[in-house]
Amino acid sequence: LKQPRLHQKRRRSDCSCGLALRGGMAEGEDNYGPSSQAPEDKFSKDSSFVENLDERILSWFKKRNGDTLKGALAFIPWVLQEADFEGALEKGHVVIHRGTGAVVFSDASGFTALTERLSQKSDGAELLSLCLTSFFTPLIDIINSYRGDVIKFSGDALTIYFQAVDDTKHEKYNHVVPPHGTWGLPDMGPQNTAVLRACACCIEIHKRLHQFDTGVGDVRLCLHIGVGCGEVTILQVGGRQPPETSVKRLEYIIAGPPLEQISIAEPLAAIGETCLSPQAWAYVKDCVVEGSPLEERPDFHLLLRMDESKYTFPTIKHAAMENDHRLDLQMNDLNKIRQYMPQAVYKQIECGTLTYVNEMRNISTIFINGSGLDIMSEQGPMIAQELMSSVQECCYQHEGTLNKFLIDDKGMLFLLVFGLPPLVHTDDPTRAVLACFDMLKVFKRLKLFGKFGVTTGRSYCGVCGSARRMEYTVLGDCVNLSARLMANARENTILCDDNTRRRSTTEIIFNALAPIYVKGKEGMIDIFQPVKKDYSKTIGLNKHQMISFPWHQNAFGGVSSGGLSVAELQEGVIRLCSIKSWQGISRASELLGGGFRKEIHNDKELPIPNEPSMASKPPKGSPFNDGGVLVIEGATGMGKIELAEHVVVHSLVTFRMFPIFGCMGPRSGDSLRLSRDLLRSTLGIFRYTSKTALPEDDFEAVKKLNSHKGRRLDLLEQALSQTDGIFEKSADILALAIEVTVDLLTQVSKNESVLLVMQFEYGTSLFPAKLQDKDIFWQTVETLYNDFIKTQSADSKPRVMVLICRDAQEKDKPCPPAVRAAELSNTRIMLNGLETQANVAEYMSRYLNLPDGDSNLIPTPLRNFVANVTQSNPLYIRETIDQLREHHIQVNETAGGVVKNVECKDIDKVNVSQWGHTAMIGNTVCALEALDPLEAAVLKMSTCFMGPFTLGDLAASTASRWSDSTHFDFLLLFQAIRKLLDQKMLEAVEAPAEARGQESAGARKLQHFQTKNILIKSVGGAMLLEAQKKSVKRQALIDRALYRYLPERMKELAEKRNKPHIPWYYEQAFRRMQT
Repeated sequence: LKQPRLHQKRRRSDCSCGLALRGGMAEGEDNYGPSSQAPEDKFSKDSSFVENLDERILSWFKKRNGDTLKGALAFIPWVLQEADFEGALEKGHVVIHRGTGAVVFSDASGFTALTERLSQKSDGAELLSLCLTSFFTPLIDIINSYRGDVIKFSGDALTIYFQAVDDTKHEKYNHVVPPHGTWGLPDMGPQNTAVLRACACCIEIHKRLHQFDTGVGDVRLCLHIGVGCGEVTILQVGGRQPPETSVKRLEYIIAGPPLEQISIAEPLAAIGETCLSPQAWAYVKDCVVEGSPLEERPDFHLLLRMDESKYTFPTIKHAAMENDHRLDLQMNDLNKIRQYMPQAVYKQIECGTLTYVNEMRNISTIFINGSGLDIMSEQGPMIAQELMSSVQECCYQHEGTLNKFLIDDKGMLFLLVFGLPPLVHTDDPTRAVLACFDMLKVFKRLKLFGKFGVTTGRSYCGVCGSARRMEYTVLGDCVNLSARLMANARENTILCDDNTRRRSTTEIIFNALAPIYVKGKEGMIDIFQPVKKDYSKTIGLNKHQMISFPWHQNAFGGVSSGGLSVAELQEGVIRLCSIKSWQGISRASELLGGGFRKEIHNDKELPIPNEPSMASKPPKGSPFNDGGVLVIEGATGMGKIELAEHVVVHSLVTFRMFPIFGCMGPRSGDSLRLSRDLLRSTLGIFRYTSKTALPEDDFEAVKKLNSHKGRRLDLLEQALSQTDGIFEKSADILALAIEVTVDLLTQVSKNESVLLVMQFEYGTSLFPAKLQDKDIFWQTVETLYNDFIKTQSADSKPRVMVLICRDAQEKDKPCPPAVRAAELSNTRIMLNGLETQANVAEYMSRYLNLPDGDSNLIPTPLRNFVANVTQSNPLYIRETIDQLREHHIQVNETAGGVVKNVECKDIDKVNVSQWGHTAMIGNTVCALEALDPLEAAVLKMSTCFMGPFTLGDLAASTASRWSDSTHFDFLLLFQAIRKLLDQKMLEAVEAPAEARGQESAGARKLQHFQTKNILIKSVGGAMLLEAQKKSVKRQALIDRALYRYLPERMKELAEKRNKPHIPWYYEQAFRRMQT
């Protein structure tokens, strides 16, 4: 461990939990990536800084980094540590190890049944974690004792490498007992010894773990094993940076002839058997006893037992342990180690919260089988590197996680997961399918073949293995089904299950295929082939004199349209904007100079006037009269879209103000969509107002308008025709599209008013800055504002810009010019929901279609429940009512169909955390997963308390004051609490009366906190395991008792110790002397 240094400020999901030593974190990271000059470098250069540190501080640093190092090394195989010792990792080679040895593939049966049974239980994740640990701990201990190296976990299977090493050349070899362990027999050589150790290991595994009792019903775990040998190659590939960190991610894979051998041998072995390839058998045929012959493959051999007249597995094991010197090669650089493991897991280890990583959660899983590449060829490793880097890039652009990369006889196998922390989104199924489209292009570009299977469902996500060797993995029926769909897919095709289809947004069209049978399922499975929906070629004013809104065409993050029809979306506008006391519509009505009119929101031709209405002229100072900027901002579901739609329609039918649209969503490459929207909606105005007909083809129309003088428009032709392969040119296309749009709008604004609507919605993307989407959008807004809105002349018609976004100004960043203009003119509308209970009740009555919107028909308990849970968010109110109508709400009608009353039942028993498919719960989960591990752990622990709690209550579970914790540990917890207070996830409250009465005399007043947000409390509590809840409560109760009674007891003890102690026998003697 090297010199200590202070942490610099880093991004929210990649910040450390406190101070650390060099080697304990990645070098040179800041908020958004590598930093040219770390602020703490001055300390590392000053040796006196370390010398002046208190010894206790240094010991805390060392213990903290030592614990992190120990936990992180469990994710790194020995062969990788050996490669680092030899310097192969420093050089950046693709091939980091070439050698010979035995390769074992151990597959366990029974895990699927175990996962399915436990997934139905509330504490299923922790029970499964205990089962996995109790099974894998002895298994990995046995493997390690025979010098085996667990290279990969493939779900419930292990790939193990027994490297051929000449132990007789090691300086610590005893020269008495040969490496195989039997005294008196000659040394067999490294390769023979490696295969012998592999065979002995398999025999002991079967003896100790066959029919392993899980304790869950009659479910037992059994192993069947395949053994091969030969030349082995270890490669490291990848190197792209995941969106949540600035540390590049590398994957290591094992390849070679033994992988092909075990792919045949393992299926030939029945439960409790080990099958050897012909190559492996040749090395040990004189050392073992063969089992029953295999009729279908007589060249493969079953292993029965060791030939105990020569070798026994205990002696082989003892000799392997005596000659095991791998600890000498152990890595100690955390900056290297973290490149080979998931960053989310590393942060949990660093923060000491790894126990919170195991859980049952909804995920979307992608299995990919790639073929057409010979990894052992001369160019094979380089093509594998190119493929892996490209797949990583596609995955990370959609904020997914690449969990596994394997190579076997069938080709390459990728496992990608969408929905793992911290990259959790409400539209993960959509992201998974869109990523498949991008990866399919990669396979075609490299002239390879890919088969894709995509499924969505609840699965176990957590660490699998033991404290000595583990990996983060996913297990469950959903994961298995994804692999089955992959196997049934044709080359370069994608298959999806019904869950993925139902939970995806309207950006994808799913074509139903004939149902199929798959292994592990009794009935037939419905399958679908996804097709990416084309961008609409009609945006803005169309030929039917109606407005085609971009948010009607494509859903952003599953919250803008969600598959609703245009009529249903217009009804949503009427339902929300009819609430006169709602802050959004009241402020918009002031600026428009007129109230809401529901008759203009329908699916009929809009009555566009020939001249602006003089009777409904907007007031002076309004941007609709003088030109300017209107900003509509707020969280997801607050009504931004509904309000903007009303503003656009009202402006067109009242002021003859024609709309132009420019929208970006959470998808990679959406700047192309922004370019198309601007151009097509601009052409829509010309087609309506121009006296001469324009060509139907958009590109030909642009050419005819003569706005391209001196410009090359070939890029626009590619963009408007939606040609593939232009993503790399998106920046040039956008710049050209803006230039052309400004020219065209300048022409049209001489006679017509223009309303430029710019929308940016990144759904539940956590790291939009990583993909630079936000920067692109705001640069476009600034250009359009400076070149078009601000250049309005006295003789031109009003030019108005409407900005729709979640947050118009980011913290610690300068305010965009357009937003600053809106602030100066007081036209920045911040939507905070319906705000009052009366508004919530009115909105509920309209959504329930109560007569005349009579909110008195809604029971008070229902009204209060909805208001408290939804935080007055209109979208959440709709989702809550939809969910409650299934079991808890009944709308009673008369014979004539008139609603007479609304009944609610068991409203106090509703568990909202089970509504995982709703935006309300999905967004809340996303917000919690975006927290740092320690902050997330603090928030989850806080949900265990019904009332207020203190820092000591939380510290009792993670950093108890009565154990060896330090003030640093308390400060870390307190820092996490302060951040949660800033984000309003926790609240500071007064101490309860009983707590004030229980404080000991002279004790300091403790600050109390509470989780009052029902939504966060419910969702956060559901993410906590039952055993963890019990532990938090138990430790807090013990800590409170100690805090209350221990000081007085200690005081009594001190007073007692200060009194002179006279032994009993002296007291008796004194009494006798006195008498």
